[in-house]
Amino acid sequence: MVLKFKLKDAHKFGWKGLKGLAYNSKEDFKRASAAIFEVTGRHGKVKSLVSDRIYLVLEGRGEFIINGKKVPVEKNDVIIVPKNTPYDYKAVKGKLRLFLVHAPAFDESKEVKLE
Repeated sequence: MVLKFKLKDAHKFGWKGLKGLAYNSKEDFKRASAAIFEVTGRHGKVKSLVSDRIYLVLEGRGEFIINGKKVPVEKNDVIIVPKNTPYDYKAVKGKLRLFLVHAPAFDESKEVKLE
């Protein structure tokens, strides 16, 4: 099986300080989902009950706060956040552009907002 998703077919999402495009959803493929987005503010502290998350920094500088520990990031860094781990992130000086993979696929009902 080969699955291919195009940016032109992606679905918009976002909130104040974050806007992005989700390539696919759990309905398309339950084992993983991917998104690309820009952060100009904070994400907001959350944890996923089911998905590990893999972030690739495409552009900019930012800071992840994972289990209370600050982790500076810049272009080409990869951050892995295991499921059930509280985390947040923000842009530092301008915008932070990220590519994200959820494994298994993102499920909003399994997302816990912590603030």
